[in-house]
Amino acid sequence: MDKTLFLGQAKILAKSKSFKVDDTWDTFNHIYMFNLMVILGAIVTLQQYNGKTISCNGFTKYDSDFHEDYCWTQGLYTTAEAYNLAQINLPYPGIIPEDVPCLGVNGEGCGMGEDVTTRVYHLWYQWVPFYFWISAIAYAMPYLVYKKFGFSDLKPVMAMFHNFLPDDAECKDKEVEKASVWLYNKLSVLRQKGAGTARVQMGIGVISVKIVYLIMPILQLVLTSHMFELADYTKFGTTWLSEYNLPLLELNQTGIKDVLFPKMVACEIKRWGPSGLEEENGMCVLAPNVINQYFFLITWWALMILLTTNSLNILLSIVRLLFTYGSYQRMISHACMKHKEQYKQVFDEVGVSGRLILTLLCNNIPAEYFRDMMDNVCPRLLKRRETEEETGL
Repeated sequence: MDKTLFLGQAKILAKSKSFKVDDTWDTFNHIYMFNLMVILGAIVTLQQYNGKTISCNGFTKYDSDFHEDYCWTQGLYTTAEAYNLAQINLPYPGIIPEDVPCLGVNGEGCGMGEDVTTRVYHLWYQWVPFYFWISAIAYAMPYLVYKKFGFSDLKPVMAMFHNFLPDDAECKDKEVEKASVWLYNKLSVLRQKGAGTARVQMGIGVISVKIVYLIMPILQLVLTSHMFELADYTKFGTTWLSEYNLPLLELNQTGIKDVLFPKMVACEIKRWGPSGLEEENGMCVLAPNVINQYFFLITWWALMILLTTNSLNILLSIVRLLFTYGSYQRMISHACMKHKEQYKQVFDEVGVSGRLILTLLCNNIPAEYFRDMMDNVCPRLLKRRETEEETGL
């Protein structure tokens, strides 16, 4: 094999890449958010399943392996009434013996023997790795479905321009001609008034995916809030900022990080023993929450950014689809084309779907090939229109 030919083929293979059918704003969802969830999920998974996750004390009837596994699987809890109290009365926020007088909000007793304690079980910690992995998959799926089924007939056309040598002029002309025939037939259908929904079908698909991207962070915020019972996760970031410089200990307030992510929890073990049903209470250190609180804080800020960018993206996309001038200028600028009236006429006549097809071709194939296709297709389309107008068809 000729050395030059071999190197040229290797160069083409090295430059092979997937086709981009989304805009920069969408990459925040299916690339950056996906990668963030994967990174956090990997760290949490290694931490939770490759080391000691809790350490318990206060149990005298059971060995350490039994009571730590029991507490981890059966659920660790805190007491709802034991928050926002003077720290001098508590071993840790949320932890209080159930047989002592109620301290109340102001530390006032409420009588011996009254059942005033409410247990809140923190079972979500068992599912934290799955939370991040499922979130990562959820952010990747809309784009994959959109790319797979929304542009099935367009991808082979773009692929042709990545499978031949740039210096092979004869091959280039043949591929440009094939693509031009396909584009001519496609746009001929779309420019007809009888095309109906086909003229806007791709535009509806694009907006629908962007709406799904907007729903994703909203849904994640709501579902995450349901994981926690004692504080509102939807306000986690803003509440944390408001508490950052406040002397919470002096105000007898518990910070939101300690409410959502307790580092010290209580555990009660019940089992059958020699004397019948045996019960014993102890305390456990839930060390992973030291990291979890910051991971969920990062996730909260990422969700806020997504809510903002996705909302703006929907508005900008609608503007781009409805007002053609800006989209047309970006297309000819990207392809280094000089304005020709025939380009603008075709761009205006082919509807939303046609304009999206032209934009995607412009963004995914070399500029010179796109210019050749436009110079091939546009005059033929305009000539066909003139013929139809003369014949009354």
